[in-house]
Amino acid sequence: MEFAAAPLPELVLHDTSTRDEIDPESIAKTWLENLQAKISQGQLEDVSDLFIDDSWWRDIVGLSWNITTKRGMSKISQYLQSQVSKSGFGKFDVIHQGVLQPRLSDLGGLIWIESGFTFETKAGTGRGILRLANTGPQQWKAWIVHTTLEELSGFPEQSPQESSTAHETKDIQGRFASANTRSGQSGLALAARLKALNVKTLTVDKALQIGDSWNNRYKSIKSHTPRYTDHYPYLDYPSDFPDFLTRNNIISWMDHYRKVMGLNVELGVTVGKIDYDNSLRHYTVEIDSQDGTKRVVTPHHVVLATGLLSDIPVRPEFENEGSFDGQIYHSSSHQSASQIPNLEGKKIVIIGSGTSAHDIAQDFVARGARAVTMIQRSPHFLISTESQDTFVLAGWKAMPTRDADLVGTSFPQAIALTLMLGGTKMMAQHDAALLSEMEKAGMAIKRGEDGIGILHHQLLKAGHFYIDQGACKMIADGRIKVKQSQEGAKGFDQKSVVLGNGTLIEADVVVLATGFYPAANLTERIMGKEFSAKIGEIASMDEEDERVACWRPSAAPGFWYMTGSFLWSRTFSRPLALQIKAIEEGLDPDHYASRE
Repeated sequence: MEFAAAPLPELVLHDTSTRDEIDPESIAKTWLENLQAKISQGQLEDVSDLFIDDSWWRDIVGLSWNITTKRGMSKISQYLQSQVSKSGFGKFDVIHQGVLQPRLSDLGGLIWIESGFTFETKAGTGRGILRLANTGPQQWKAWIVHTTLEELSGFPEQSPQESSTAHETKDIQGRFASANTRSGQSGLALAARLKALNVKTLTVDKALQIGDSWNNRYKSIKSHTPRYTDHYPYLDYPSDFPDFLTRNNIISWMDHYRKVMGLNVELGVTVGKIDYDNSLRHYTVEIDSQDGTKRVVTPHHVVLATGLLSDIPVRPEFENEGSFDGQIYHSSSHQSASQIPNLEGKKIVIIGSGTSAHDIAQDFVARGARAVTMIQRSPHFLISTESQDTFVLAGWKAMPTRDADLVGTSFPQAIALTLMLGGTKMMAQHDAALLSEMEKAGMAIKRGEDGIGILHHQLLKAGHFYIDQGACKMIADGRIKVKQSQEGAKGFDQKSVVLGNGTLIEADVVVLATGFYPAANLTERIMGKEFSAKIGEIASMDEEDERVACWRPSAAPGFWYMTGSFLWSRTFSRPLALQIKAIEEGLDPDHYASRE
């Protein structure tokens, strides 16, 4: 499915409007009252007086048990007609205080009224974001509406630290509502959310320690997003942690979080066969412990929390690889440059130029390698941490995390792409001096000049960008060399890497920073080909620009995929946990009927 940026409407003040005369709270309140009136009168077939032509509604488990985006008045009208009565959506109120109170927003000359609001449904309560465009004299219509359910009526979240831990002991009979695989940030965040809702959960991991996916990476790895965006649910990082967490910070905090939250995590176990029983509506999951013990659990839900990509490295084949006298290994095997004997005399070539390539190149330079060269096939986005703070993550620095998460999910993906194209260009301008030095040193850099911004690469490619942690300066001053080859590396001779353009680069050690296969490969390995085909390509974009199976129902009953960065893990663990709880409590009776 092609995923493209969407054009913005004309977001300017009407000739008859002046900023001083605009009362954002009164306008937002009136709009919500008018929507409530339409709902009460059953007049949702025509919403032209409330929405502009190219309007959007992004709903995260607010009106339906799904994550969905509707574009245009017609689709919004159809969605409201199909869901409002069923869900009981209504009882709106403007948020009157704090960062979400109504305000006139001006983003580089794009002007709209933005307001947070609350709502109720039969299932619970939620919050939303409303963005209104000035379409005429005293006339404001919705450009974007966002709704997200935050609490189920009768089932309030309790902090896992305070809730009962009696059910968090091992149950040898396997009576669990949910079985989650892997205990990385996504698995732990979801386990905590489910425990807070009193959903009996078992999290299993083949690793022998919490955070093993991070422990298996190179020692110099750090988070590339700041601490203030990356807190876990219910528990923030200590203020004395560094702004960018080290590998040890990440691993130790994961273990601390599991213990403090009292999460039921079993380590050193592998998941064998998984089958689904339509009649009993549960999965049969075979679990093999390291001591040879085998057992079966029968959860209603299986959640794969195995990452956006699988753990299977992409390992290209090269011509004459066997003739090379040096060492070749994939970046997944890199621990530390210090493990290479006689490093000061070694020439290092890294095939690839993404984040891992930059980090590993920096590691080799810092450890004193004789020469370090990266091979780049296509231009990348490179941004400084200062630019990221200023133009991408400012909301999380300025707002309470809960409010920033709401605003962060409120833009439809296609609109976010458009807005971040402008942000990309501003970041490139902010970093202009550094980028110019890097280009002189041979790096090919994207700045959004082709109409594609960095968010496109983050959402779709999951690569082809680097948020600077020190390697940029090393490229600029020549300590890391960059060689261009659109064909990449072709093969080897005895002493060199042979590029597709015929260039030879002498090497003693070659690191393949060539990435990992998509998550679908792992799903097929765990669940089988037929099941994987039914689910589709996990994390790909559907026709509404929402991710297939991620944090939302898949094509199979009770099968879910939990993934994402620290920020996404915190943000999307709540709606996924609410969906599972709703099914367990009978609030979503259609879940099974529509999938069996």
